[in-house]
Amino acid sequence: MSSVGSLNVLAVDDSNTNRQLILAMLKKMGHRVTLAEDGVHALALCDECRPDLVLMDVSMPVLSGFDTVREMRRRYAGWFPILFLSAQTSNHEVLEGLHAGGDDYLFKPVNYEILQAKIHNFQIRIEQNLSLLEYHARIEEETDTARDFIKQFTALDKIHDPLVRFFLKPAENFSGDLISVARGPDNCLHVLLADSAGHGLTAALAVIPITQPFYQMTAKGFALPAIVRELNRRVREYLPLPRFVAASVLSLDPATGIVQVWNGGCPPVLLLGEGADILHRFNSRHLPLGVVAADEFDAGLEYFKVVDQAASLLMCSDGATEIDTGSGAGLGQAGLLAGAQSSSGETLFDRVQDVINGHLGGGPPLDDIALIMVDVPVIDQLVSEVVLSRTKESLPGERVAGCGHGIEQSLWKFSLMLTAQQLKHLDVVPFLLNIAGQIEGGRADGKLFLVLSELFNNALDHGLLKLDSTLKNEIDGMETYFVERAARLAELEQGQIFIRLDKLSCGCLKVSMKDSGDGFNFLELADIKRNVQRHGRGIALLDNMCSALQYSGNGSEVAAYVGVVNSAAV
Repeated sequence: MSSVGSLNVLAVDDSNTNRQLILAMLKKMGHRVTLAEDGVHALALCDECRPDLVLMDVSMPVLSGFDTVREMRRRYAGWFPILFLSAQTSNHEVLEGLHAGGDDYLFKPVNYEILQAKIHNFQIRIEQNLSLLEYHARIEEETDTARDFIKQFTALDKIHDPLVRFFLKPAENFSGDLISVARGPDNCLHVLLADSAGHGLTAALAVIPITQPFYQMTAKGFALPAIVRELNRRVREYLPLPRFVAASVLSLDPATGIVQVWNGGCPPVLLLGEGADILHRFNSRHLPLGVVAADEFDAGLEYFKVVDQAASLLMCSDGATEIDTGSGAGLGQAGLLAGAQSSSGETLFDRVQDVINGHLGGGPPLDDIALIMVDVPVIDQLVSEVVLSRTKESLPGERVAGCGHGIEQSLWKFSLMLTAQQLKHLDVVPFLLNIAGQIEGGRADGKLFLVLSELFNNALDHGLLKLDSTLKNEIDGMETYFVERAARLAELEQGQIFIRLDKLSCGCLKVSMKDSGDGFNFLELADIKRNVQRHGRGIALLDNMCSALQYSGNGSEVAAYVGVVNSAAV
């Protein structure tokens, strides 16, 4: 299209006299003119001259002006003004011309001043249209850039966990719902579903601050409470008031079936049995992220242990539960599950997704929709498999070459004493893992993480807090255990845990842990199988993961030798 000041005009008239008259007028106005003697000729010239404006006679042989304009509008998507010229003055003809795709009508004989005024108005509209096209092109370019930027942060294309299936459907170009999935050094699965207020680009940008801390802290082995506290801090720091982010975050240990959930403002996370029956609801117990300051934030979790049965966890944003059913009420989770019963999908996830798509009818939702299904493996089938698979690098009796755990030279040492005050707020295991990683110049090692976790948790839970693991055997025992743990830790006034890391010349890392508690009779821990099934990995896992495990004194001091073949991956 030419500049607005001088237009490319296609003038169509079967009368040579009229064509020459129009040509003279248009040239006087400073425009460039292409002449066509009928509709067929005009269509042939359109591709060549790409007119900014068409002056179209109505009554012509072969193809009338109305039919010519209809064909032009069909062929060319871009808008250009068309002005009909006719000696007929009936309202019927004017209406037909406008319905055919014309923009205005001018009666013959053509008046120069009126033609000039109409063309001037068209020039203004053309300029506005050009500005609008440029604006849309710029917006499209910025949208593509923003989409690539957000894609890099959300990393949806990198979610390939075998236990997780997900479905994300935005209401607009961008989704304010976020799905993040990651595994920790202990192979525990962390899943985040975040739902920013509103939808579109603003909502999508609002969830970006929480993606990196979720992935980074999970990779470093931080527990869920520390992660959600950091997510809340990020939302408070980066988002303007009154924006907030509803979120549900879960942790699943596939080796024990222990599920931990923090839900702040999202629909309940549902634990479902094989027949889609609800085994447990993890309701929203907290305010969304960013609503309250750090000193008021509650990072308390809800716990459940799944044993002896196949199960799945269903997470969704309110966009899924508030789908319009036509009755004025939202679909709800009950509607999702009820509809899934009659669906023909192969899996429960497929059937729930079919229900959502069926109600949407191919159109966009009113709000962003996020849906996640997490499979919970049958624990009985995993007890031996998981322990062996995690520890096959260092089974009982195996030693790093040349290491007899006798007098070995220390390559480096690190020691730490923690009192009750530090134990209340410090996430100790990621801290220790980071120290070892910084010294060795490597990343978090899953085997070392598991050993540190078990040793530290035993020292804190049983040595200082004097918790009884048999609590976990009761109905809702996991919830009871962790609630009691939090209460006792909050009340803890005395007690110390001493930690020492020694990197030996043989390649082993010696981890020493001592608590100021009463100790225990470690000679009675012969029933390893019972210890694994009832109380988690425990002594059985330590025995398998370490090349040697030595208790001393009253049982409150233990030394574990962790075989690290590649020292750069401690």
